[in-house]
Amino acid sequence: MSTLKFTRTEHWERIERHLADALGERFAFAFTKLLHNGESGPVLVVVDIALINDEEIEPNHDGWRLADTALDRIHNHAVATGRGLVEFHNHRLKPPGFSPIDERALAEMSPYAVDLLGGTPYGAAVWAQGMVRADWWRPGTDGELERKPFDTVTVLGDHIKVLNAQSVTDTRFARQTPLLGPLAQAAVAALRVAVVGAGGTGSHVALGLAYLGFRKVIVLDDDLVETTNLNRLVTADQADIGSPKTIVTRRRMRSIDPRIEVQIFPGLTPAGEHPELHDADLLIGCVDHDGPRHRLNQIAVDTRTPLLDIATGVDDQQEPVAIGGRVFFMLPGAACLTCLNELDSAEISRWAKPGHQQAVDRLHGYGTGVANPSVVYLNGLTVHAALAELGAWISGAREPAPWLDIDLLGTLKSPGTQVGPRRIPGHVPGCIDCGYDK
Repeated sequence: MSTLKFTRTEHWERIERHLADALGERFAFAFTKLLHNGESGPVLVVVDIALINDEEIEPNHDGWRLADTALDRIHNHAVATGRGLVEFHNHRLKPPGFSPIDERALAEMSPYAVDLLGGTPYGAAVWAQGMVRADWWRPGTDGELERKPFDTVTVLGDHIKVLNAQSVTDTRFARQTPLLGPLAQAAVAALRVAVVGAGGTGSHVALGLAYLGFRKVIVLDDDLVETTNLNRLVTADQADIGSPKTIVTRRRMRSIDPRIEVQIFPGLTPAGEHPELHDADLLIGCVDHDGPRHRLNQIAVDTRTPLLDIATGVDDQQEPVAIGGRVFFMLPGAACLTCLNELDSAEISRWAKPGHQQAVDRLHGYGTGVANPSVVYLNGLTVHAALAELGAWISGAREPAPWLDIDLLGTLKSPGTQVGPRRIPGHVPGCIDCGYDK
């Protein structure tokens, strides 16, 4: 998928205010960094913006145009900083779209801009009444420019906005849309979500996404369904033993909503680039090991992608048994799991070793722990607490909690299941994973 991301909400707020306040036509530019340039299109993140003053807009025979001095200033800055460009201008009525006048101007500007920027994708967008239509151009394989619409244009803050999401009128969501809101339901259908891990927690996530109306999902896992999974793998039954978890997950999700697109991939590897994750709008971690959890943390940081990480655990070696979970929600620029010292470095190191070295470690007593106990209601409770935070983020009902603790035992004074948010520190400067711009 192709995506344009605003990871600083003030960038988009300034652009929208500039365009909305105009009596006539106005222009603004976003300077972008290319994060990924895959087969389905580029992924761009906005790093800076420029608003064009009304004095730099000139009338011509078609309507309005930018003065050459303004264009030169914008283009020179993009070239000097090595950034891409996305041009925004306003129309009065929605749905937004490129007019014939716009198309004539873009036919000249797009090849010039792509050449000027050394092949970096160029974008143009029309804003109208809170909605955006945005297209990208890049060199094609046949020597011609390739042009397509951005699949998503997102503003990532305490509330996510999908500026180009199309409205959803499906009656199956008639009792859900009043709660989330029509804009949120449209965002749900537009966003591409990656679920990493299709086991106990991942299976609950997959079903939740299908019921909520997510239509673009990818699922990563290596494992086959085993008999011991059937006490908690809510996507599988007895007949699925020996089948890949990804296959049974996709089949179950499609049985809930036949229109859902589910792509499946193997699980994470220590050195894998995993380009299938680089154009996702949201990463959901459902792994039971800090090795892949750390790799997912790195990918989320590098691609400026929100990460919802879900973990559960049971420790039956202490008395009373400890049983609980936690939910971690990381937005771009916030503290990552490494910042918070939440990852086991020894576990990460063992996961990164080649298979023969892991075998040697096991002979010496490292990494030989048996699978921990696991139960369906702990997974379900933790996952649905996470989905509640996701719903709050998409609907804008409130700011999502960056951390939730789930405790199924409680305390002596207050026994019982407890779910509560925890305050976490901010981003740590110099963090090995997120402390510098890559």
